Amino acid sequence: MSVHGSCDCRNIELVWHTIDYSIVPRACQCEYCDGKSAAYVSKPGTRVDATVRNSRLYKIVQHGSNSAVFHECASCDQVIFVTTEIDGELYGALNANHLVNKFGFSSAVNVDYSSQSAQEKLARWQQNWCCPVLISGLDGR
Repeated sequence: MSVHGSCDCRNIELVWHTIDYSIVPRACQCEYCDGKSAAYVSKPGTRVDATVRNSRLYKIVQHGSNSAVFHECASCDQVIFVTTEIDGELYGALNANHLVNKFGFSSAVNVDYSSQSAQEKLARWQQNWCCPVLISGLDGR
């Protein structure tokens, strides 16, 4: 079974291959994520297939420690998912606000990871994020 999602204009679409629908979204309290109203879900050992329909309307954003890459639709100005590469593998978390979970997600819990070092963040992401994340449609980007 899978969870599907997209930005509002459907330029970036996601399919999350998971069987656990009870995951609690985490609302990062950094200025960027809070400004985007993002709340992330992930599950280790699950695959994400992302498709970009128009790469000219796709943008990536990095900030803070520059360890994570935020994938946005330039048309909708929405962050859809976030990734990081660790040991040649792409790990990611998905913005629950752009996923259709037939059982619904519970309310997001606020989290603040600002005190973590870049290495601590990478270790947490490797332990908790989806992997692999596959992105298609980038026209050689």
